[in-house]
Formats: sequence, structure tokens, C-alpha cells
Amino acid sequence: MTPIELQDELVDEIGRILDGHAYKSPDGSRVPVNVYAQNLPIRETDDEDDPAPYIIVRLDSGEDDGSRDSFNTVSIVIIIGIWDDALDRQGHRDVMNIIQKIYQRFHEDPDLNRKAIYAGGFEWAVQDEGCYPYSFGACHMKFHIAA
Repeated sequence: MTPIELQDELVDEIGRILDGHAYKSPDGSRVPVNVYAQNLPIRETDDEDDPAPYIIVRLDSGEDDGSRDSFNTVSIVIIIGIWDDALDRQGHRDVMNIIQKIYQRFHEDPDLNRKAIYAGGFEWAVQDEGCYPYSFGACHMKFHIAA
């Protein structure tokens, strides 16, 4: 498996983890989260829909010690963007619930479709202020893939 294949598997897996969950969109409807690899798509016109709610699965870095029986450790950052215009400013709750679902999935079963293994070490953060009506968060994970 390559890092790109790992990224694609994670995009699909996060879609499965959040299947059946809907989040507020800028047009006021509740929709499934959009999951993208590496970046948000470029909006070519102002008429295009806002991609929120979204998740970006971003390749961050990797390492391999080079020994014969080594594996490649790939560092992944998962970025969450939620839109919530409620005046009580509680969009961070959706962000944290998504982070928790991802954590729980890999904490309970580190195997990713028999292609990669979650290596442990889960870090997360949320953005404090300044982006209303958007709320952002991220988590950092590492996976082992065959070298």
C-alpha cells in the first residue's frame, strides 16, 4: 500500500464512520459531511456551493527506518469544518463528536481494511474563536503500511 492508497482508504472509511449523520449546511438544510483527500476543491465561481460540512484527509509526513522488516509510518491530519449559524455558537460540539467517532473507530479496531494499521497516538485540537459561523478542528493520527 502506498500513502496515497492509505489516504483514499481513509476517505472511504470516514464516509462509512459518519454514514447516517447529517450536519447543518450554509443553505440551512442538514446534509452528510463531504470528505476530501488533501484539500478542498477549488470553487471556480461564487455561485458554487460552500463545501461545508467537510472533512479533509491530509497526508502530513512519513518515515521508514530502512531495515529489511520495516514498515512505513504515515502521519495523517484530519481537518473538520462545520457550519453552524446558531447564536449560541455550539458548532464545536459537532466537531468534537466527529473527532470522537474517528477516535473510537480506530481505538476499538486499529485495522483499516487489512491494508494498514492505526499506530496509536491520537492528538486533536479545536479552533477557539474568530470564524463564526464556522467551527474547525483537527486530529493527527499515524498508520503503519507495508514498506
